[in-house]
Amino acid sequence: SSPTLLFTTSTMQRVRALRALARAFRGTASQEAASVSRSAIESVSSQSASSCSTARTWGTGLGLGFAASLGLGFTTATATPVPATAEAVTVDGTTVSVSGDAKLQHKIVFVLGGPGSGKGTQCARLIEEFPDLVHLSAGDLLREHIKSGTPDGNMVADMIKNGQIVPAEITIGLLQRAMAEAGKHRVLIDGFPRNADNKDTFMRMVGYDAALVLFFECPEEVLEQRLLSRNQGRVDDNVETIKKRFRVFMEQSVPVVEAYTKLGKVARIDTNRPVDDIYKEVRRLIVEL
Repeated sequence: SSPTLLFTTSTMQRVRALRALARAFRGTASQEAASVSRSAIESVSSQSASSCSTARTWGTGLGLGFAASLGLGFTTATATPVPATAEAVTVDGTTVSVSGDAKLQHKIVFVLGGPGSGKGTQCARLIEEFPDLVHLSAGDLLREHIKSGTPDGNMVADMIKNGQIVPAEITIGLLQRAMAEAGKHRVLIDGFPRNADNKDTFMRMVGYDAALVLFFECPEEVLEQRLLSRNQGRVDDNVETIKKRFRVFMEQSVPVVEAYTKLGKVARIDTNRPVDDIYKEVRRLIVEL
């Protein structure tokens, strides 16, 4: 039978349970691999279920059951394996076609840089010029998840407010759904991967890596001033949180950039200059991709 996951009000219990379910489904559509030990599930919660949602997994595409990554507000989530040859996947009641070109590997570009380095600005200009590009912001997807008002959306809000990195399975689940729905071949993902765990988990869940990494470099004091002046009403745009975010970026994201540098995939871009000058360089790299 399919595994049933009980969520409690404990943040850490939910995160551990999410990771357990992700490991159970990652990279396979077989019933055998979908089994989760009863002891692992019972260790999460002994309380009875009051509601449930069924989330399907797509063996080589969406990978992680959205019961874990997107349906976190439910008390109970049941994940049912779907053959890897499925022509469509149902996510939160919406059926997304995965036939034809959607089954092909996306050409992914990770856009990394400190908070306020201009990732969103440059990506917005690129998708205006190149119709085969879709821009996905890990941060924007997480903020939309927060607006859902679920307990786990609130958990994500607390983590972002404190400058912490959200569990990889949540972020990647959101990215996978967005890529499937967009139906575009080339994908710009900004603000991801945030750390080595993000990078490694993306490879395991998606099955392939980014073709290019754009690294936007800018001094911390310039980034801080940009964030304080943009006044977008975001919970993470205050001095204390900005400093936390930059510290986390330096400690966890920069090593990811260095890892990709060793693979020859990184293009370093100075973003402490006029926006048009930055775009000329970014555009050239996308044309050559």
